[in-house]
Amino acid sequence: METKNWVNIILLGFGFFLLFSAFQTTAFIQTLTISSYLSPTCNPGNKTSYGVLSSSLADRVGYLSGSIIYLMVAIGNWVSVSIVSIFGAKWSLVISGALYVIYIACLIRPLIYSIFIGAFILGAGGGVLWTAQGQILIQNSSKERMGTTSGIFWFMLESSLVVGSIYIFSYYYIKRDSFSSSETFCFPHTQNMIIFGVLTFVAICGIVVLLFISPVEKMSTGSSVGSINSSSSREKEPLMSSRQSRTSVQVFSSSPDFIANCHPYVQAVLNPLIKAVKMMITWKMLLLCVTFVYTGYELGFWSGVYGTMIGHTHVFPKYYVGAALFFIGLGEIIGGGLFGVFGSYTNRFGRDPILLLGLICHMVCFLLTFYFFSEDSIAGDVKSSDSYGALGVYGLMSNIYVALGGAFLLGLGDACFNTQIYSIIGVIYSSDEDSAPAMALYKFFQSITAFVSFLTSTLLKLQWQLLILVVLAVLGTVTFCIVEWDYHRSEQKREDDLTNSYEEPNDTRYAVEKTYSASSLDGEDGFMSDSSAH
Repeated sequence: METKNWVNIILLGFGFFLLFSAFQTTAFIQTLTISSYLSPTCNPGNKTSYGVLSSSLADRVGYLSGSIIYLMVAIGNWVSVSIVSIFGAKWSLVISGALYVIYIACLIRPLIYSIFIGAFILGAGGGVLWTAQGQILIQNSSKERMGTTSGIFWFMLESSLVVGSIYIFSYYYIKRDSFSSSETFCFPHTQNMIIFGVLTFVAICGIVVLLFISPVEKMSTGSSVGSINSSSSREKEPLMSSRQSRTSVQVFSSSPDFIANCHPYVQAVLNPLIKAVKMMITWKMLLLCVTFVYTGYELGFWSGVYGTMIGHTHVFPKYYVGAALFFIGLGEIIGGGLFGVFGSYTNRFGRDPILLLGLICHMVCFLLTFYFFSEDSIAGDVKSSDSYGALGVYGLMSNIYVALGGAFLLGLGDACFNTQIYSIIGVIYSSDEDSAPAMALYKFFQSITAFVSFLTSTLLKLQWQLLILVVLAVLGTVTFCIVEWDYHRSEQKREDDLTNSYEEPNDTRYAVEKTYSASSLDGEDGFMSDSSAH
């Protein structure tokens, strides 16, 4: 890989580090913050500014906004490939990233209509952001380094959780006396403005970093790391010339004939969409989609539910919400470092052992959550006067050390799943025409189930959420392993065929030489006989 490719990967990772330091911190605390601002218990004098809400409905607004975000991300994924084809990966990143900034800014004063409008806007750009990110990552990575580059990106992305958690923990701890003395989580609005004002500024800095990403040539997927694939080498640029429209038609030559006669902009919209649909119905992608579904439901759980449960548990000081985010981020960083940055070494043993480790981490976390958290902690404060008190579903007293340990296992397991998904997509769908649709499908299924996860958080108690997670985790691991094992069998067969193709000419040459030698000996014998006759 060239220096330019490495610089782009670092810029991509650092830009996402800043952007998601702001957004993931926002997502982790938004339910608590919104419920505090909208609850008549915390703000009895301001009810007319946002309407009369019951405490139970105020507790659910954050979940509903999260569900809107991921629903729009899922819908946007179907057109994200087309948008990236038209505007190019870099400008798609910048524009969609700006929509994240708008949503974070809406929470400075979290009125109901601004929250839902901001969630709608962010979701519309989320699918484009991740499709463009995946395409830039693959374009700047060789096949041999795909695991390493995806791990570096994942490491930098999830480091944002640690930075954001330290910010939230420190601020909540310093301002701990500002919390209401009641058992309901209440936070002063002026301090809320400071928190999200800072996060908005950090997100803007991330957008500025993404502007410095430069166009590159696609790395070859062959054995030569530094070679360039001339047939599909250029980064997709904005659709502005007839040359690009001809390329689009050539790339998607399998599309219906009527599309080839359409306007270039129409081709750019329809061709990638048809490619994504065709890819989705292949057996490998169908199996991988089960894994994508699990990562989406689990994403909704750790980003929206887990921290909220800690904040709703009265026996825990509120600043431990930031501590939980820190331990999730720590697990993500360790997992990304071990199985991503050093992926070229760990992948020698296959991706399936790493995924099994992620499954074990999540099973242990879900078991601890079931035993030590109240079933009502998802959507309401768990007070000492409740029937369960601060007891878990199975009757064990809530323990902050268990909660933080579970947060670490959540992060580590999430890193195991996502780094290996990036890695297997990078090797199976490594070409330019395949990478963007594959990433779009990954984010579509992940987002649609994250939407379901946030939505069901307003309806289901904790134990049913955990049951869904356990079933999806097992199924997703099994289907991923089937695809992984098939990939290794096909690679082994390819290597065997390649070896045989080198051996066959040698065998043929050996047979020819042997025949020639035999005929030569016959000739020599005849010559010697003739000489003797003389």
